[in-house]
Amino acid sequence: MKRILVKGVNWLGDAVMTLPALRAIKARFPGSRMSVLTKGNLADLYACEPAVDEVLPYGGGFVPFLRLVARLRREKFDVAFMFPRSFRASLAPFVSRIPRRVGFAGDARGPVLTDAIDRGEKLMTNHRVAYYLELLRPFGDVPAATAPEIVPPAEAKAWAAVNLPGNSWAGLNPGATYGKAKQWYPERFIEIGRRLAARGFRVAVVGGPAEAALGAKVAEAIGPAATNFSGKTTLPRLAALIARCAVFVTNDTGPMHVAAAVGAPVVAIFGPTDPRTTRPFGERHTIVRHEVECSPCLLRECPIDHPCMRDLPVEQVWAACEGWVK
Repeated sequence: MKRILVKGVNWLGDAVMTLPALRAIKARFPGSRMSVLTKGNLADLYACEPAVDEVLPYGGGFVPFLRLVARLRREKFDVAFMFPRSFRASLAPFVSRIPRRVGFAGDARGPVLTDAIDRGEKLMTNHRVAYYLELLRPFGDVPAATAPEIVPPAEAKAWAAVNLPGNSWAGLNPGATYGKAKQWYPERFIEIGRRLAARGFRVAVVGGPAEAALGAKVAEAIGPAATNFSGKTTLPRLAALIARCAVFVTNDTGPMHVAAAVGAPVVAIFGPTDPRTTRPFGERHTIVRHEVECSPCLLRECPIDHPCMRDLPVEQVWAACEGWVK
């Protein structure tokens, strides 16, 4: 296998959790050239990954799809690995006549895959890092899961050094792209930020463009020790920023996985999602959650009164922070 196509996932956190699989695929086929087909907003992440030789941003649409198919045919790929489990994710490799097409079974994808990996109950309860590695099963033993790693480029590190001078920084990520059900209350993030500031930390508030207003609200309420970077960073700069933090307090969302991948200590707040499958991978994290019968529900919006987050007090999260900043 000399030419490898990988269809990337759609969310930042999931993309970070695929990085070990990308490295494992490259190691399984020495001398191969790997291209990753991805949404444009994740292109910078894959560009930081040494296993990736080429990033192919793709935004969808009928005419762009036809152009993509023509390009994939010209490139003469030997195999395509599809991380998403949707039918749509497998269509371009199928129409492009790539000989081997490997993906997870489901969503009526049988006719467009040559190798369909069964998603049994055991696999679905594995951590997602291990889950994505299962795509290598048709080619031999599945390697053991290793931690995702992101090394920010020099430009991003230089930017972070200028914008976060010194060593006494902590990070807060009060938003969650997937939905409000995953968000701990902003006023409680504000209290954590004030306590960190009282300990002598400067506080970097981060998030995506859609969370810029939330970040501004949180940073302003914390006071002059806080700076709002929400919507103001590229992905490499976000990674470099988080790498400078002594602790990173976050909901279960993309920057949480970025933080773990750069080696920052993470306090991860879980509510409706399952830490067995999406916790930060590695050792430098503390998971904080309030156990309720309805969790994990995996819902974007809570249909009741958000008990998993409502009943998670500041003191419990602060105790986890103190474990890293003593």
